[in-house]
Amino acid sequence: MVRRCTRFTSVVVFLVGCAALVSVINVRELSVTLKTKLRVAKLSFGAASGLNNEKRTCDPRSRNERNGRICNDKPPNVIRGLTYKSRGNVSLELCQAVPDLLVGRLIINFVAALKSPPPPALQDVSPGGTWSPKNCVATQRIAIIIPFRDRQKHLDILAYYLVPVLKRQEVAFRIFVVEQYGNKTFNKGRLMNIGFTEARKYDEFDCFIFHDVDLIPEDDRNMYTCLENPRHMSPAVDKFKYKLPYKGLVGGVLSFRSKHFIKVNGYSNLFWGWGGEDDDMYHRLIASKITILRTPFETGRWKLLKTLKKRLKKDGLNTLEYKLVETRLEKLYTRILADVGDPANDSDRLSTLLA
Repeated sequence: MVRRCTRFTSVVVFLVGCAALVSVINVRELSVTLKTKLRVAKLSFGAASGLNNEKRTCDPRSRNERNGRICNDKPPNVIRGLTYKSRGNVSLELCQAVPDLLVGRLIINFVAALKSPPPPALQDVSPGGTWSPKNCVATQRIAIIIPFRDRQKHLDILAYYLVPVLKRQEVAFRIFVVEQYGNKTFNKGRLMNIGFTEARKYDEFDCFIFHDVDLIPEDDRNMYTCLENPRHMSPAVDKFKYKLPYKGLVGGVLSFRSKHFIKVNGYSNLFWGWGGEDDDMYHRLIASKITILRTPFETGRWKLLKTLKKRLKKDGLNTLEYKLVETRLEKLYTRILADVGDPANDSDRLSTLLA
């Protein structure tokens, strides 16, 4: 009887201990959850209390059944669509929406970028051009997609300045350089579709930013993140005296969430040579009634763009054809070499689409 009582007591003590352990674990998880929620609350309160009192305004003329809405790119008053997912150390707080590390206007010197040794900010980037903050959890994981061919100096300068900017902004990122194989006519739209398709094989990115190789950020307060809608990030370029050369421009640097990029069926595959694919993208967004975060614009290359409605569902991601030649993990980016095909083949394809 004594032995049975002893065994019974041991069992009870063991079960109580297990329950206590589970309680400790649950309390810890609750603590982490509360910390995360409190962090989001602090950020939201900061925005809502007037720290950022600019309002995003829309062009009332564009609010109709035929066109999407086009807005300017002033920061929103509240933090929307925070896409935090548990990655890495869950005991860390979320990174700031606007980090204290930002310096504002940058001094750009192309010659120094080519001749100077790599800055310390480039040293801890992992092969393939990946990085994430160590002291906080990034609110978004960013894929930078750069269509490329025969412009290595431009790429070196861009990486020299862009990587430190991304790190100060405390985003988790991976840079993809999508290079066209061979010497046939360049097809930027197809390369960006390839970049989107291949990047999704590496990670579940929250944001995709399509970036020309010859555009260097001049201010690190221009956040490399996605808002609730696609955002044109390069409306002012020195080449055009910091004025938009024409309305309807969404080329240069454009951010997308995957759901919007899929909805517009990506970029057209049919634009060979320089130009046209960006104007086509503008009209895809308008036709899909997706708000563009930027000042109102409207124009395009109408020779091919006038066929957009017939091509939208038949020319893009769902008709993308390419051959993956090689993928290399280089120090500051993942280089994807792809054969995009022959422009002559698209003449018959366009006739078929419009039939």
